Amino acid sequence: MLKILKNRQFLRLWGNQIILQVAFNMCNFSALIILADRTHSPFVQAQFYAALTLPAIIFGFVAGPIVDLTSRKRLILIADFLMAMLFFTYIFTDDKLWLFFLIAFLTSSVARFFIPAEAATIPLITESDTLTHANTFFLFTLMGSVLLGFAIAGPVMQVFGGLRTGGEHAPFILSSILLVIGFVLMATTKRITNIKPKVVGDSIVGKTFILFWQTIQEVKSNKRVSFPIALLVFIELMVGLLSIILLEYIRRYVQLPLTSITYILMGPLVIGLIIGILFLSRVEIIYGARRSIFRGIMGTGIILFIMGFTPIIVNKFGLDISVVRIVAIVSSFVIGFLIVLIAVQSRTILQTSSKQEMHGRIFSFLDIMIAFVTPIPVLILGLLADKVSLLATMMFIGTSIIALTYLGYRFIYKK
Repeated sequence: MLKILKNRQFLRLWGNQIILQVAFNMCNFSALIILADRTHSPFVQAQFYAALTLPAIIFGFVAGPIVDLTSRKRLILIADFLMAMLFFTYIFTDDKLWLFFLIAFLTSSVARFFIPAEAATIPLITESDTLTHANTFFLFTLMGSVLLGFAIAGPVMQVFGGLRTGGEHAPFILSSILLVIGFVLMATTKRITNIKPKVVGDSIVGKTFILFWQTIQEVKSNKRVSFPIALLVFIELMVGLLSIILLEYIRRYVQLPLTSITYILMGPLVIGLIIGILFLSRVEIIYGARRSIFRGIMGTGIILFIMGFTPIIVNKFGLDISVVRIVAIVSSFVIGFLIVLIAVQSRTILQTSSKQEMHGRIFSFLDIMIAFVTPIPVLILGLLADKVSLLATMMFIGTSIIALTYLGYRFIYKK
């Protein structure tokens, strides 16, 4: 593992990934906090999430082929510059919801190119004996940046005044500054030469169509590619659902300020993630990769059901609110651990089971699947949480995950 940390090319790429991903997630969560504070509506937050996922449908078909055909270093540099500008424009929204949605759509459009570009660059700058370690660092950062970006959004706001003050702009300004640093890091890397796919034809449109069709055939025929894609789509769906539900859960049932989500949920999630990374190899030895993945999904459903059921019990028997807070903290820790079992193993299987010249397209295809599958369930469940019952929605999600996982394990895994 120490050998990969001596690779300066990798360290620059990894540093840029950390900066870009943390800034991206901090801005998105800061926007969600502001929307939750203004509207108290999970459905509005679900619309913001839909604005983040829609670009994958529009640009995902061309992003993968472009990543595989062009300079990945140039793509990442352009992404750094555009993201820095877009993050800064959040300070001019003035509570206009449509501006929040527009900026979210534009930043996510840029992300459709830099995410597969980063994932596909790793094998080009690392040696074969350090590739696993490089992927481990990137996989950890990819998930950790979501949690860290979410975790620091609230404190950054509070340090500079909190909600409904100039402190609301602090995360967006900080993110723009971070992206300038990331741009410099990436600009100092050596030229990265990628293996370009062989494709006939002169038209970029024709090449794009052919390359994308090749990707569909690979996913369709290779179960070691399609299975981890399905699992990673599930993880993204869970992230989307939790991001719109948990803010209102904190306000209504944990009865703490929205910015305290950092200490109640995100902090324990980060700790659970770290513990999961440390014990992942031992879990794989005991249960195997696929069985531990199924157990992780089942556990996620159980935790969501418990979180939805606890406030009902507390209210019925007149228990202290601290019971809900303790359950929320413990549940967040366990979910962080379970995310590792599902996401890290799934991405590792995906990277090692697909052809190197298709990595850009494979990860872009993953983006497309996430965009197709996640927005409608998120919008529907956000509306149910808003109009019917937040707790009933959480228990429904948990029960559905448990039932579907059991059926999948019995009728798919055992066969």
